[in-house]
Amino acid sequence: MQIKRKLNDLEGHLQAFQLSFHGNTQILSAGHEGLRDRLDFTWQEGRFGLFEKTSRNIVDITLCSQLSPELQVWLNEFRNIKWPVQKASIRLRVGPQEQRGVWLDLANIDIKTLLDEQSILRSLQEKAFVEMGQRRKVPEWTGPAYKLRDPELNVWFQTWMHDEAVNLFCHVASFTQPSLKANKLISEQIQEWLKNHSGIRVIEFGSGIGNLTFPALAVAESLTACEVDRLSLDGLQKTWETLPQNIKRKSGELKIHAGDFQKKITQDFSEFDLILANPPRSGLMGFIDSLESLQESQRPPYFLYMSCFPESMAKDLSRLKQWGYEIAEMSLLDQFPQTQHYEVLTLLQRK
Repeated sequence: MQIKRKLNDLEGHLQAFQLSFHGNTQILSAGHEGLRDRLDFTWQEGRFGLFEKTSRNIVDITLCSQLSPELQVWLNEFRNIKWPVQKASIRLRVGPQEQRGVWLDLANIDIKTLLDEQSILRSLQEKAFVEMGQRRKVPEWTGPAYKLRDPELNVWFQTWMHDEAVNLFCHVASFTQPSLKANKLISEQIQEWLKNHSGIRVIEFGSGIGNLTFPALAVAESLTACEVDRLSLDGLQKTWETLPQNIKRKSGELKIHAGDFQKKITQDFSEFDLILANPPRSGLMGFIDSLESLQESQRPPYFLYMSCFPESMAKDLSRLKQWGYEIAEMSLLDQFPQTQHYEVLTLLQRK
């Protein structure tokens, strides 16, 4: 029943922008519960949880069927900590080898409070890898006191190339998909769609740590990964450098473009066969404005768009429709079972 509701919701968004898809939307599912390996929540005045929809009150969360068993155990232990701060944004994570991580996004004065208090951090570091603040600093015990050192890359997520798992270097605070199991389905779908296009040249907007980069690279001749976040690019670069040779030999050429790619990268899209994008909730915005000024034959033949926010996706697809693109394939990933949310992968083809 929930799949039917989500299909109807997706169809509604497409119809709102006069978009049509005459094929069958493929349903991808990794299970009906226990998928999340990452949890983002707020601590406020003794409550751990999420804000209510209609107020700023926190709904205290003790058990959640969305969490993987390992993450539920980690949450149970974490809730026993007595915090000397009034408010914090927190991310708990369980990695591919079931290693635990926690990111504490606190005000500077609260970070200092924890560093001075010492005992909470010591206890926490016995259980997990700890990152603090927007700069993802790592607390380090020096003997008499704690100090914060530079961020440290570790394997906190995993993608797939061919049938091989690829460990992604990043931070606990890095953006990743919420589920390792569901992410395997995303990787497989991308490779399935692209494997029939030999010699394909890909440009990816907002590659992040490379979650979609490496599956596409498994079947592409080349891929230009564009990203503005320096910390994400550090992880992408390290993953590429440590990629096993047996996988690297079967992969295309990776080019990394760091910085504001809208202003500094060549706008000659005719040298690419496919645009790959997984934009934020706001959608593509101005990322692809330069496509409008190109002749139709200069635009890449394919566009692969992934989104967990169908409202902005449909708006973007309507723009692409005006530039000659139509929906060729569509998959709905039930990545958030028992909720109204879902992930969509769409392959568009230029007429």
